[in-house]
Amino acid sequence: MRSAEPTGSVGQRVADRLRTEGPWEVFGERIRRFEFHFNGRMVEAIRGPLCVEGYGLRVFRTHGDRIGRGFQASTDFTPEGIAEAVRDADLIAVHSDFPTKHVNLPTTAPQGTVDVVDTKLWEAPLPRLAAYVAGLLAPFDSIKDVVPSFGSVRATLTETSVANSGGLRADYRHTIVALELAVKAFGGPEGAPPGEYWVNQLDRRVDPDHAGDPVAAWCQYARDARRAKAPPNGDLPVVLPPHVLSGILPGVLAFRCTGAARLQEVAPEVGSMLGAQNFTLHDDGRYPWAVNTGPLDDEGTATGSRALIESGKVTGLLYDVLHAGAFEVASTGNAFRGAGFGARDWMRFTYPPGVGASTLVVKPGSGGTDEEIAEAAGEGIWVQQLGWASPDPLSGFFGGEIRIGYRIRNGKIAEPVRGGTVGGTVLGPPAAPSLLANIAAIGSKGTLSDYLSAPTLLVKPLTVAGEAAP
Repeated sequence: MRSAEPTGSVGQRVADRLRTEGPWEVFGERIRRFEFHFNGRMVEAIRGPLCVEGYGLRVFRTHGDRIGRGFQASTDFTPEGIAEAVRDADLIAVHSDFPTKHVNLPTTAPQGTVDVVDTKLWEAPLPRLAAYVAGLLAPFDSIKDVVPSFGSVRATLTETSVANSGGLRADYRHTIVALELAVKAFGGPEGAPPGEYWVNQLDRRVDPDHAGDPVAAWCQYARDARRAKAPPNGDLPVVLPPHVLSGILPGVLAFRCTGAARLQEVAPEVGSMLGAQNFTLHDDGRYPWAVNTGPLDDEGTATGSRALIESGKVTGLLYDVLHAGAFEVASTGNAFRGAGFGARDWMRFTYPPGVGASTLVVKPGSGGTDEEIAEAAGEGIWVQQLGWASPDPLSGFFGGEIRIGYRIRNGKIAEPVRGGTVGGTVLGPPAAPSLLANIAAIGSKGTLSDYLSAPTLLVKPLTVAGEAAP
């Protein structure tokens, strides 16, 4: 991998040197990466800039009533390197058919701007990150018996460009910041085992002045984990805040509500009733500062908002160019490269595009504040952190360990619980029990967490497997 002096967008440079018949597309990136790694309260390593320029090339070749797809990524911008990428993509296209007769690539660049670049971070990455890390670690100096055991902050500054055989030439800048932090609480060898709280989050920007604001809460969760007892067994009311839901809903709905799921005959039928009547969900490719927000998707189609579920009823699905061609519909601007924590912010040009969700947005409801949601739960569990929810996109099942949660007694948050599991099915057949169908209350304020914007949800019930009696 190497960096070159900027001489126009990566996509434009490759497109100008391509010698191949269409249709084709080029996805290019010019990347700068900066990292701070810390152990305890001390920064032990600073890296950056790590610079990479690369491109992914996809070609389409007609095979009767199907389209052959070939993809190859490269960092070689010489005419010989580009020609080799074309040859490799052509070889793959011979053996990679897709059931569509045509590919309608976008031809014009989308208009308008979106909030995806932290300008202060872009202009001074290392000083800005250094200030953020200092603000993040400073509160631990005055907190007893709790330490940041290890962590990292990684900022990726990217110039993305898309070009294709239809004449599209588009580019934009964006920033992504990934935080990983382990907070550990302990109080001597005679006490309980250490308690930990793990922080994993993605954002588009950093704010050094408020970096330390959530530290006190993280420390309290770590302390509570030391004294937590096992949760009860049974089918119980369970409260899921937005940061927990972000590890459950996108993992299932970002596939099941797409043309890819429809092609595999596992997508919900449009018009079917799969959620509670108070549940409304849409996909928003231009949600401010969200990780998958952008003026265009990774095929160059303009992004936007699309309703998926309204008042519990399925109203639409998401499509990229290929799946749109298979079903004779228009692309919804939902082609994405890379998936999972860390993959969306680093070298996406090495991934072929696939269809998925951008930011799933759950419409706030009338359930009120978190305190009012807990009151509506009566006797149940508040899940503060769920370890590895492992949502399965095909079956819709999820389940994970309760790393830290709280009993809800008489509508009030009570003692901490830890261990055991909570799980169920995100969505099932019409009239079947599921997380979406069993939503009893929806909070009144949405919060953005990675790939999801949602309020707190009360689900009655979900299955909790612990040790204590309910």
